[in-house]
Amino acid sequence: MRPSVICTPRHRRSVSAHPPPRLRRALALGTAAAFGLGGLFAAPAFAETAPEEAPTSGAAYEAQAKELLAEDAIQAVGRDKDGNVVVIKTSDASAEFDAFEAKYANVVVKEVAAPFESAASTDVVGGAGYYTEGDEGGFVCSIGFSAWSPEGDPAVVSAGHCTDDGANSLTALTLPSGDDAGGGNDETVALTEPLGTFGFSQYGGPGNTAGAENTTSVDISVIDVTNPALDLHPEVTDWTTAAADDLFASTTEISSVGKAAVGKPVSKSGRTTGLTSDATVDLVDGWAEVSGRIVYGFGVEGLVSDQGDSGGAIFQGEKAVGILSGGAPAEGGLPAITWGADLQAGLALTDGYTIMLAVDAPVLTSPADGAEIERGATISGTGPASTTIVVDPNEGETFEITTNASGAWSFPAPSTLGKYGFTLQSKKGFNLSEEAYYTVQVVPAPLKAPGISSPKDGSTVETEVTSIRGTGLPLAQITVTGDVEGTAVVGDNGVWSVPANLSYGEYSISVTQSSEGETSPVATSDFTVAPVAPSISTPADGDWFAAGDAPESTSGVGLAGATVTVAVNGKVVGTDEIPAEPTQEMRLAAAALPGDNWEVALANAIVTGDNVISVTQTVDGVTSAAATATVELRAAAGEGPVAGPGEGAGNGGGLAVTGGPDLLPIGIAAWLLIAGGIAAAVVVRKRRLVTED
Repeated sequence: MRPSVICTPRHRRSVSAHPPPRLRRALALGTAAAFGLGGLFAAPAFAETAPEEAPTSGAAYEAQAKELLAEDAIQAVGRDKDGNVVVIKTSDASAEFDAFEAKYANVVVKEVAAPFESAASTDVVGGAGYYTEGDEGGFVCSIGFSAWSPEGDPAVVSAGHCTDDGANSLTALTLPSGDDAGGGNDETVALTEPLGTFGFSQYGGPGNTAGAENTTSVDISVIDVTNPALDLHPEVTDWTTAAADDLFASTTEISSVGKAAVGKPVSKSGRTTGLTSDATVDLVDGWAEVSGRIVYGFGVEGLVSDQGDSGGAIFQGEKAVGILSGGAPAEGGLPAITWGADLQAGLALTDGYTIMLAVDAPVLTSPADGAEIERGATISGTGPASTTIVVDPNEGETFEITTNASGAWSFPAPSTLGKYGFTLQSKKGFNLSEEAYYTVQVVPAPLKAPGISSPKDGSTVETEVTSIRGTGLPLAQITVTGDVEGTAVVGDNGVWSVPANLSYGEYSISVTQSSEGETSPVATSDFTVAPVAPSISTPADGDWFAAGDAPESTSGVGLAGATVTVAVNGKVVGTDEIPAEPTQEMRLAAAALPGDNWEVALANAIVTGDNVISVTQTVDGVTSAAATATVELRAAAGEGPVAGPGEGAGNGGGLAVTGGPDLLPIGIAAWLLIAGGIAAAVVVRKRRLVTED
């Protein structure tokens, strides 16, 4: 009796990926050469010599794995949790390998009954998990995990060798009760629904080459699901409900993706042997030769798999870790070993495919579902950490909030009294949780004064204020009076803003909020808008001067029309008026101080030791914060530290002036370009800083 299939393959064909005989002989010859040249399989050490340890990481480890896998008998190489190099071999290993095993103290050898082969069925009528077919025939494999395409469309991941190096295109789901794991056999396999088309596949190295001992030798494929009737879930079946042809009735959710953890329990699920969970990961960060291709991944001793399980899910708890690539059966008293292709390494080559994950729905914690809450009070709960929560109220617009690193979220209750119903849903990438619906009863509460977050009471804001912002009861009417007048409606997120246009000066505002005929107490804010601090060009902060060579003046850049006041060690020494437009005299002076537009004489204010020069500027009666520069006047010889050999006074030990061309024309041109532009640049920069608060 032939199985029922949608498409009957043209002929039966083997999908064994072993190299042809001539290639296999070539590999063997290459191995012999490697043994002779590399010294990897050197003779064992003398008894009195302490055994060496084989490398377990880095380039030496990778090179060692490459040489080992070149021998036909070596099936896989990796490392275990104790730092040992684990080698899986058949019984016909060479004498050279025996010497290698004897040489190193940290080599653990495991034996299997037969070479690793890909676990895909070669039966062209087969169909379990899913059936795939190309021009040369078809076979069956298993789905690994539900996934997303880079555009967020549904997909699944499986093994790369299930595509026959990209030759296969058609895919279809199989009837679970007809699969081996569901109690069927090759004669009962039947196809049910079309699945989709392969979007990417790689078996071995890039371009389906033999591969090498690196992380780009993988075994992965992705299938873009094109059947709209299918409903994908981030779950892995345990096959206990296959008889009812419902594999989603008993599953394990997948909530994360990661590396296989050595020494930890592991499970696999495939269409031939079903769910097996009676083993732990033995070795990780290794390579296996699976039907002639190198596959990076991990090994599990005692985890049973068979033909047709290829592509199946390997997972630890709720963490997806691998795609079933191949293995060896349990025979002659030797255990079965399953090889898992590293899932993350494979996904990294797919140009953006991701695993579909189960995301927990948000949970309301305060108030309790159906309980009362005062309007404007906080509705809060928990959800997955650092995740978007979509809030969809019965009345009003949908909005989003974010959980913090601990998973906490909150938003204000509305101002409208009565029953408030809302749906919550977690969103992480393309993954959405189940929806959770809650209701609360909004009750009256004393209307509190709104909050004023900017400008805060008593604060000083540089340059200008373009808006008054704060918090309040959602949908309440905000009224601002005083030096700014305007109204606004508090948003669903509890935030309001009223435009303002305030330059230098001292201001006072009052704010109230109103809802359902009630007006709140008044909130006030008194604040100052001040100019930015001027800059100090000379002397520079940190300069020092020899005795008798103290600076005679200080200069810098300020705002046009400002009055600059200079103090030394807390005592005012002078002021300078910056005109709105530079004078001819200032243009000429710019040759000595290019770019500066104020200068104040220091007289004898600089004394021996450290001196703090403090400079402010006043515009429209409002004074800026102070800019400061600390300079040192050193004591005369015999009185304290003096300049050392080669150190120049007045320039912090810099190079001495050695002369040069006349810079007067350049200075004048620089002043014309800079005098009107520097102050403006300072203002614009500070304005941006203010508006981004």
